[in-house]
Amino acid sequence: MKIKLDNRIAEICGIHAGDGYLRNDGKRRELDISGSFEEKEYYDKHMIPLFNKVFSVQIKGRFFQARGTYGFVIRNSNFEIIEFIHTLGFPYGNKTAIVKVPNFILENKTLEKSFLRGYFDTDGSLSFARRKSGSYIRFKKTRNYYPRIIFSTVSKNLAEDLKKILNDLDFNFVFYIYKPKNERENLKYSFNINGLKNLKKWLSLIGINNPIKYSRFLIWKKYGFCPVKTTYQQRLKIINGSLDPNMFYKGPMR
Repeated sequence: MKIKLDNRIAEICGIHAGDGYLRNDGKRRELDISGSFEEKEYYDKHMIPLFNKVFSVQIKGRFFQARGTYGFVIRNSNFEIIEFIHTLGFPYGNKTAIVKVPNFILENKTLEKSFLRGYFDTDGSLSFARRKSGSYIRFKKTRNYYPRIIFSTVSKNLAEDLKKILNDLDFNFVFYIYKPKNERENLKYSFNINGLKNLKKWLSLIGINNPIKYSRFLIWKKYGFCPVKTTYQQRLKIINGSLDPNMFYKGPMR
């Protein structure tokens, strides 16, 4: 399969690094990508059309009720796509602890941006924090206003690659290594990209294609804060003005 290694492929690589799985057990070959039920809109309106256009296929999304996800599976009849993804450096089987960014992406800042967008859209989060102590005004203590872009991985290889990408793109970030109490669990490598300046830069340089995550930004943009523990449907109501975001807090903001 001859596919140009462009921004679209770089974004697909980021998507696969976040939500994908390659299977080859000798009897069947599969590319399986899925996320939460809430992400159906992202899959149907962005990810699936992206795959269909790049690979000239007609993928359709479906619910996987047993595992509580929504996504799609590419099987043997499209084995060339599966092999193509594999040749980019993604392993068959459980990739969680060994996944890395393909080399062709690490050599091009433009491609790094696209990979980072695909990875964030599937495995990252945008949230807004409060200031619980100190001399901050009541609004900052009671409302979630401070932007935080967060993603983490148990793959040391991917963590090192993400550090390179974030440094290449001049992001200010905080990197943590968490050691679990259970010795059988892997170390977790986490990235925090905090603050208004970083958020503005992310939106300008990287962007967000996942409406689930972008809805939090839209609420913050409209109200100056975004409550936590809301569903996507609740956030849509907040955005259109039919639900007051203050109802998610006990006290007044000022």
